Formats: sequence, C-alpha cells, structure tokens
Amino acid sequence: MATKTFLGIQFWNDSTAELLKAADATGGLFTVPSAPSLAMMRNDPLLTKAYQSSDWAVVDGGYVALVLRMCFGRNLPRISGLQILQRLIGEKEKRSIPFHERNTLWVVPTKAEKERIDYFLEDSGFSHAKRHWYYAPFYKTDADYQDKELEKVVDEVKPDWIILCIGGGKQEKLGYFLRNANIEKIASTNNDSASRQKGPVILCTGGAIAFLTGGQANIPTWADRLYLGWFFRVLQSPRTFLPRYWNAGYEFPRLLWEWRASLF
Repeated sequence: MATKTFLGIQFWNDSTAELLKAADATGGLFTVPSAPSLAMMRNDPLLTKAYQSSDWAVVDGGYVALVLRMCFGRNLPRISGLQILQRLIGEKEKRSIPFHERNTLWVVPTKAEKERIDYFLEDSGFSHAKRHWYYAPFYKTDADYQDKELEKVVDEVKPDWIILCIGGGKQEKLGYFLRNANIEKIASTNNDSASRQKGPVILCTGGAIAFLTGGQANIPTWADRLYLGWFFRVLQSPRTFLPRYWNAGYEFPRLLWEWRASLF
C-alpha cells in the first residue's frame, strides 16, 4: 500500500484517483485530518485510537503539509476533503469512481444541511433511491459515539459509502465505532465467504460538503491548491475558525515534536 506513517497514522502517498479506487474496493474508515483535529490528539485518547485505526487517511490541511516539509523535511501529498468530494460527486467527467452507482448513507447534523446536500445531489443527477439520511444527535461523551440507532440504520440500508458530515474530532470517533461494529459482524459470520466480505467506506469529510452546496463560502480551486482554504473559512466565520486555527498553530508542531522519533 502506498502509505507513509506519522503520529501512528498511515497516510496515503499516491494520487487521489488511486486512493478512491482502493477505498471503494475494500471499504474501511477514511479520515481527512486537518491540523486542528490532529492537535486534539494530545488530550483525546479516543480520537487518537480513531485516527490510528484509519484504513485510509490523507493530509488535508495545508498547514500540516507545510510544517512537515519546512520543519521536519518530510513530504506527503495534500489531498483535501474538498478534493475528495469533487472527485466523488463533482463534475461527472472528473469523478474517479462511478459514485452514482453506490448506495450512500449521509450522516448530517441538521435538516437544513440535509436539504442542501439533497438538492446538490439531485441537481447533479444522483439517484434519489440510492441516498439515505441519518440525523446525528449531539454527542456529549465518548460513550455517546456508540450510536446503536445509527448502527441499525446501517444494517437496514447496507450502504457502500457512509459520509459523515459532522465536525472534525467527532466524526472520526463515530466512524471508529462503525468500523469496529462492522468488523465484529464479519468476524461472527462463520462461513467461507466471511473473508471476502467488506464493509462500507466510512468517509469523514466534516463540513467540506458545505463548500459545494453553498452552506459555506466557496473555496476557489486555486486557493485550495495553495493551502489557503483555512483563510476563506476564517473570513466567513472568524469566531468559529480563528480560535481553532490559532490553537492548532502551536499545538500541532508540539505534537509532531513529541512524535519526532517515529516520523516516516
């Protein structure tokens, strides 16, 4: 597998197209950590487990890529959550896999978010019958992420992809629970086909979908490529994003320094 490991996480080290094809073929937990959510690992053991259990992970934040390159001399391709979604549900000719054929379950925080995503998918030609929805409750404690109601919906819908559109640092814990629940189900299937079973791709892209649906200010492609997506987020909602990025500005380098012996 084309990966490099740091912070105990296996990060993808190849193209976005190959990543999506590989994930689609095998399933698993797919995380897109940015600097703010990685910085949270210092004080959050469950989040650390979730990230380190990822079957697929990419360097999302430009700040992560820059710190790795400039301070530690390490290089990894940056693949943002926005890039991933553009390759899944963006312009048809740019999609890496036939996502319109996949049965999908969208986990969203509000009805308004659901309606925005639903309208975008309808307008983009995705089948109404192949998309399903779950409204995530407010998860207060680590125990709350063991969401049995969501597990029931997954069993009923049997999605190929589960797209978690809730906040970073939360969705990964929920994805970790779903991944483990699926592994337990496969392990309990005592027949010859068990080894050939795969679970859904559990994609943690957080609010990235809002840049396509209009829920947040659109990030120009050039800005995303120049690692300036954070700047557009701060401009739109400074009270929300400025403290988050300010904290990550020093917490993430500290985290890397603590793990420097195990950098790839």
